[in-house]
Amino acid sequence: MTASFLILRVGDTRLALPMAAVREVLPLLPIDTPPGLPRPLLGFVTLQGLPVPVLAPHLLLDPQQQTGPVDLSAHLVRLRDDVCLLVDRAEDVATGDVGPLDPGHSLNDAITGELALPDGTVHVVAPDRLLLDSERAVLAELTAVAAERRSLWTAA
Repeated sequence: MTASFLILRVGDTRLALPMAAVREVLPLLPIDTPPGLPRPLLGFVTLQGLPVPVLAPHLLLDPQQQTGPVDLSAHLVRLRDDVCLLVDRAEDVATGDVGPLDPGHSLNDAITGELALPDGTVHVVAPDRLLLDSERAVLAELTAVAAERRSLWTAA
């Protein structure tokens, strides 16, 4: 089945994210980083007055990766479930059919297939598989704490 995908660059890797999962692509915004966050959670951006968690997809896909400085031309990809992914670049939108993937390359089932593009093959990411249910629960708790923290500062 043919679908549309947002093509992302994360380091040396290109990924395809189903457009149905994408709410919007934003320029880099200030990220509030309170202490004690889990490593893949970079912090929170404020969108429409509410904190939205920002995740590092390279750390979700490979926890052994190192984090480096963030380029000012980076993008935030806001997903429909109100989580942002910090990517080096949102490159393009492409349409195509997803091909099969060797199960050994699925990265905990987060990569579901391959999309052949004129300039190479990219891995298709299933956004709902980037986090475990327990991780989603922790993320919801941390987001609630960030909202409370923000309300305390705005009330002062």
